Amino acid sequence: MAAPSLPVDLVIVAEDVLSLTVLVRILQFTGRPHRILQEINARGCGNMRRDLARYRNASHVIRHVLLVDLDQAGCAPLLRREWGLASVPDRLQFRVAVRETEAWLLADRQSFAAFAGIDAKKVPAQPEALDNPKQTLVNAVRASRNRRLAAELVPPRGSVVPIGPLYNERLGDFVRTSWNIEAACAAAPSLRRTVDRLQRFLAVG
Repeated sequence: MAAPSLPVDLVIVAEDVLSLTVLVRILQFTGRPHRILQEINARGCGNMRRDLARYRNASHVIRHVLLVDLDQAGCAPLLRREWGLASVPDRLQFRVAVRETEAWLLADRQSFAAFAGIDAKKVPAQPEALDNPKQTLVNAVRASRNRRLAAELVPPRGSVVPIGPLYNERLGDFVRTSWNIEAACAAAPSLRRTVDRLQRFLAVG
């Protein structure tokens, strides 16, 4: 009988707390044994880019997984080149959500609609084609039958903040308990690629 695989030690980095929660859930979904030693909320892609050399060097000691939003960059390969990552070390994974992590949540239309209290037809069928998935998500929840949820995710009228006061907490709950990654992969190619690459990344001894 083959010995069970030892868990792979990881440091994970994302630009906000919601993306960290999503990355943790994806790693669990891979089914590969791993142990997250540190979760780093970079608080913005600018900070991640500034510290990229540090993460790259540290990956020689402990494997690192980085998750960033594509935002308005042309494509993921272009974003990698802009960040100086035309070639990526074997022990570092640089994953890109098209165009924002929120697109991956919207990609599970049925579960998100049930969570948000809206008709599934109001959830875009191709969320990675959206220019601003976060705004689309907020606008969808604005029409929710669950007024409490709407107050938690949608910013108050006149607010300069684009999200509601409990945006990360409530969406984090959705990610941990209801998000169907397999269903989301069918509508979010960048998520499917991320799952595939992480499965291979964690399988290498």
